[in-house]
Parts: sequence; structure tokens; C-alpha cells
Amino acid sequence: MKKAWLFGMMTGLAIVCMAALQVQAKSLHSPADEASYADTRLLLQAAAESLGPAAAVKLTLKKGGPSAPAANDAELLALGRSWSERLGMEPASSLSDQQGHAVYRQQAEAQGCTQTLLLTALNAESTYLIVRAECEGYPLQDTERAVSLQQLADAGLQTAGWNGAWNVVVQGELPERTEDGALAALERTLYKLAAGEVERYEDRGTISRSYRSDRLNGYVLSGTEKLHVQAALRCDSTDGDWRLTIGAPVVTTEY
Repeated sequence: MKKAWLFGMMTGLAIVCMAALQVQAKSLHSPADEASYADTRLLLQAAAESLGPAAAVKLTLKKGGPSAPAANDAELLALGRSWSERLGMEPASSLSDQQGHAVYRQQAEAQGCTQTLLLTALNAESTYLIVRAECEGYPLQDTERAVSLQQLADAGLQTAGWNGAWNVVVQGELPERTEDGALAALERTLYKLAAGEVERYEDRGTISRSYRSDRLNGYVLSGTEKLHVQAALRCDSTDGDWRLTIGAPVVTTEY
């Protein structure tokens, strides 16, 4: 009976500890983080309305923002290495050159995707930090893995009290073979987002538009207008396939 009582007590303690860890994990993310995760879920669900729920897409999750200053290359390297450690990445041994500017760059695998850390000096007062996860052939219906990639990065970034802004881009081939069909497919996504057009640009084989949406939280300003989502349709001149690129709040990849 004593063993049974001890086993029961240990089981009870384990359950309490697991519950406490779950509560603690949830509390790590701020309301702003949760709003970003909600945007990611909704964007993937909306993209599925055009591309199909079983589509495999290119997914890019990027968080960027100003960071602490670095007075010289040595400080930039030290700062970059500290960010790598916070993200659980092997620190780089040196800086790289990007268009004549010193940049700290490191890559690692994260849940089947490529995670990249970029840190560059803007001026003597600030650096700019980007953490990006790129996933090729990503199953569009797997919204929670996308969110977990964001949460994994945030868990390391927030230890330094850094707050950047998330941007999410989905890119995939449409089954439609005509411009009218591609536009109709895009409208299904826009309906899911309750998006209203703000700006548009059209060129031969390319259609690019910006929208506002009360269903999305993140935005950028165009003048005084809030833009919550951008979408681009591009027709491949060689095979006639239409590709959809949609980003919240903006498209940051080539389309």
C-alpha cells in the first residue's frame, strides 16, 4: 500500500509539474507575439484557398529590427556570436562581406528548414538583426510547425529583450492556367482575409496588389494607409504557369 501511495504521489507531482511547464511556456510569449502567430496561421489557411490545402510551397518566416550598436567589426562579430548562442546556433568565426559591408551571417537547420541569422551595422548607434527561416516544399496545411519555428526563434531572442517584427511569405504554383483563373484563385484567399485593395501595380505577366485587412494584426504604413497583406501573381513566360506570392504584411522575396 505504501508503494501504491508513493507511486500515486509521484504521478500527481509529475502532472502538476507538466501543467506548470505548459503554463510557463505559454507565458513566455507576449500579446504581440501571439498576434504574429495568429497572422501566420491565418495567412497559411488563406493561401490554401488559392493553392489547395495539400500544396507544397516555399515558406519564409522573417523577423527583423534594430539591435544594439557595434563600434567596429570586432564588436559586430562578438554581438553576432552572442545572438547565435541565444538561438542555439554554432557561432561563426568571422564576418562576411555583403556589397562592401561587414555582415555577421550564420546558418543552421531548424525543423527541416534553413534558419539564417544576419546582423549588420547600420551606423555607430545601431545594428540591424534579421532571423529568417526558409522552408522549401513546405506542406501548407501544417500551420502549427510554422508557428513553432517562430516560437523557437522568439524564445532565444527575447532573452535579450529584443523586439523585432515578423513577416511571413508563402509562394506556390497555382493549378489555374489563365490570368482570369489566377485572379479568381487569388480572390478566394482575399475573401478569407476580408482584404480590401489599397494599391495595385500591373505589368506584362505580373500583377501586384496591396491590401488592408481587419483580420490581420501586423501592418506597414504606406503614407497614412495601413497595409496588412501584399499579393503578387506572375506568369512564367516559358511554361505559362501562374505563381502566387503572398506576404503579411509585405512580400519580401522575388516573385
